[in-house]
Amino acid sequence: MPKKKKITPKQETALRCLQQNFDKRAELAPSSDDVHATISKSSPVDIDVDADELEKNIATLSINNGNTRIRYILCLDIEATFDGDKSFSHETHEVIELPCILADIKEGKIIDEFHTFVKPSLHPQLTNECIALTGITQVDVDNAPTFREAIQLLDGFMKKHSDKLHPPPQIGSPPPNGWPNLGPRNYVWVTDGHADIERFLCLRSCRINRVRLPAYISGGYIDMKLLFKTHFKERGFRRLPDMLAKWGLSFEGREHSGLQDARQVARIMLFMVQMEAVQLKCNRSIVMEMNLSFAARQL
Repeated sequence: MPKKKKITPKQETALRCLQQNFDKRAELAPSSDDVHATISKSSPVDIDVDADELEKNIATLSINNGNTRIRYILCLDIEATFDGDKSFSHETHEVIELPCILADIKEGKIIDEFHTFVKPSLHPQLTNECIALTGITQVDVDNAPTFREAIQLLDGFMKKHSDKLHPPPQIGSPPPNGWPNLGPRNYVWVTDGHADIERFLCLRSCRINRVRLPAYISGGYIDMKLLFKTHFKERGFRRLPDMLAKWGLSFEGREHSGLQDARQVARIMLFMVQMEAVQLKCNRSIVMEMNLSFAARQL
């Protein structure tokens, strides 16, 4: 067990406020039916277009700029199919749950949530091991949108918050001359490790469904597991419950539920910012290329 960090009275007050905001946000989580009703046909992400300029503009799609202050974090935790093989072979992974938690780090609270299950293409029948681990049922995925439709739903969520997120998220396919150089973002994506974006999204589901990774995800992002290890100068692997234990907290909900895991990622990030004074900085980057190959690196 990791050693619990001693918390000062001031930090206890901050932690209590963060937890109250988190509890209120969880009560307001939308139902999957509400989300599915918003599927739009107007913003497909298609690869059958000329190459955009993401590779050239990767620096402008990150937050590594001293003049830009990060205000929002988008916490992503994906659940994917697998065949029960403990090696978690790349061939078995398709996205089956896509949640996103939007949090305001200045206010120290979650302000909105996105969630949808996803119908897998190559492996439509979930294995017993997958159901047992994730809690996702066959009915959940049978009644879910396709991966392409799920990305359109996420487009709608991002567009909904375009008044806060700057530059405004680039939705759909790039224009013929590529996306304009819009400068650094005031938001950043956060994942617990690099598998969610680099393996589950890019390596498998984007390729299988011939869907380009959305431009608003491409670029720099924060691998929270790497950030946590760097900040606390630890070598070992840390699960979400281990990270929460640093502040004497426990995991809330069911582990390996994508939505519950994403909420815990948001909790941990808010604690890191509010109680550890961590300066947010991208430590990994990802770019999807036109032919559905992708470039990823640690920064």
